[in-house]
Amino acid sequence: MFENIDSSDDNDEDSLFKQVLPTANDNNEPIDLNKIPTTGEEYLRQVRFQASQLPNFQTTTKTDQNQTTSSNSKKHAWHKLFSSTNTIPNITTKHIVSNDWQNEQCLTFSNVRNDFFQMRDRLRIIDKKYRIAKLKNVNDYWKFCFGNNIPFQSSLSSLEIDDQSKIQNPLPTMTTMITLTQPQLHELLQHEINWLKQCGYSLHLALYMFATLVAIEKPISEDVMYTIRQTCSAWKQIRTNLLNSTDNDYPIDDTLIKSCDLFICIIGRYFGQFDLADRND
Repeated sequence: MFENIDSSDDNDEDSLFKQVLPTANDNNEPIDLNKIPTTGEEYLRQVRFQASQLPNFQTTTKTDQNQTTSSNSKKHAWHKLFSSTNTIPNITTKHIVSNDWQNEQCLTFSNVRNDFFQMRDRLRIIDKKYRIAKLKNVNDYWKFCFGNNIPFQSSLSSLEIDDQSKIQNPLPTMTTMITLTQPQLHELLQHEINWLKQCGYSLHLALYMFATLVAIEKPISEDVMYTIRQTCSAWKQIRTNLLNSTDNDYPIDDTLIKSCDLFICIIGRYFGQFDLADRND
């Protein structure tokens, strides 16, 4: 179960970002973030480099009613987490991510994971030969997420969540994600990162990325954690580009900003990648 990581002692939180493991002084050697690290030393070098390149965003401990979801209402359908009705306010000069909001999102995410694995375990007891999805290549994964009506690797920015698209391109459900094995979930997450970069943002893709993270089982291997970190980096880059945009003709999409905040929060705090999390300076 997720534990509240918020602390009233600022020194405790700052200690999460201090270097613990020593690494060689290799500032002159190039670091290729597209290369999967093969040793612990390479992994630590990439982590340090990623942390040094990421901008700092201020967080606050004050609760904003527009930023939180009532803990009394159970919203375990993950598409509701991306609802535009609770979008983060458009803040152009200083982006604030509330600690209270982050803790509540992690708690909700933990509850969704608990529900998912309980359902999966019950299904395994009832039917030990339940159906496993047959996904052999990237095209199969694309169809798994977007159906047959969306051309492979086409732009996703126009894919809306409405009644018609729900019929043609079903949203992820627990019963759908249960059909994937852990290796398939890892491969799906890798494809989702590429689609996010190449095909653009869509709420539909964000929902599948969230569902994929829900279904990834602990303990998490180094390779899978590396991919999870790459997911966070991709969303951080999108948020940075949005907040630094000088195009005044197009207002910032609050739903997209909230999606970025949510993934950064879950990966940074729930999955323990604190160097990627929004911190309270």
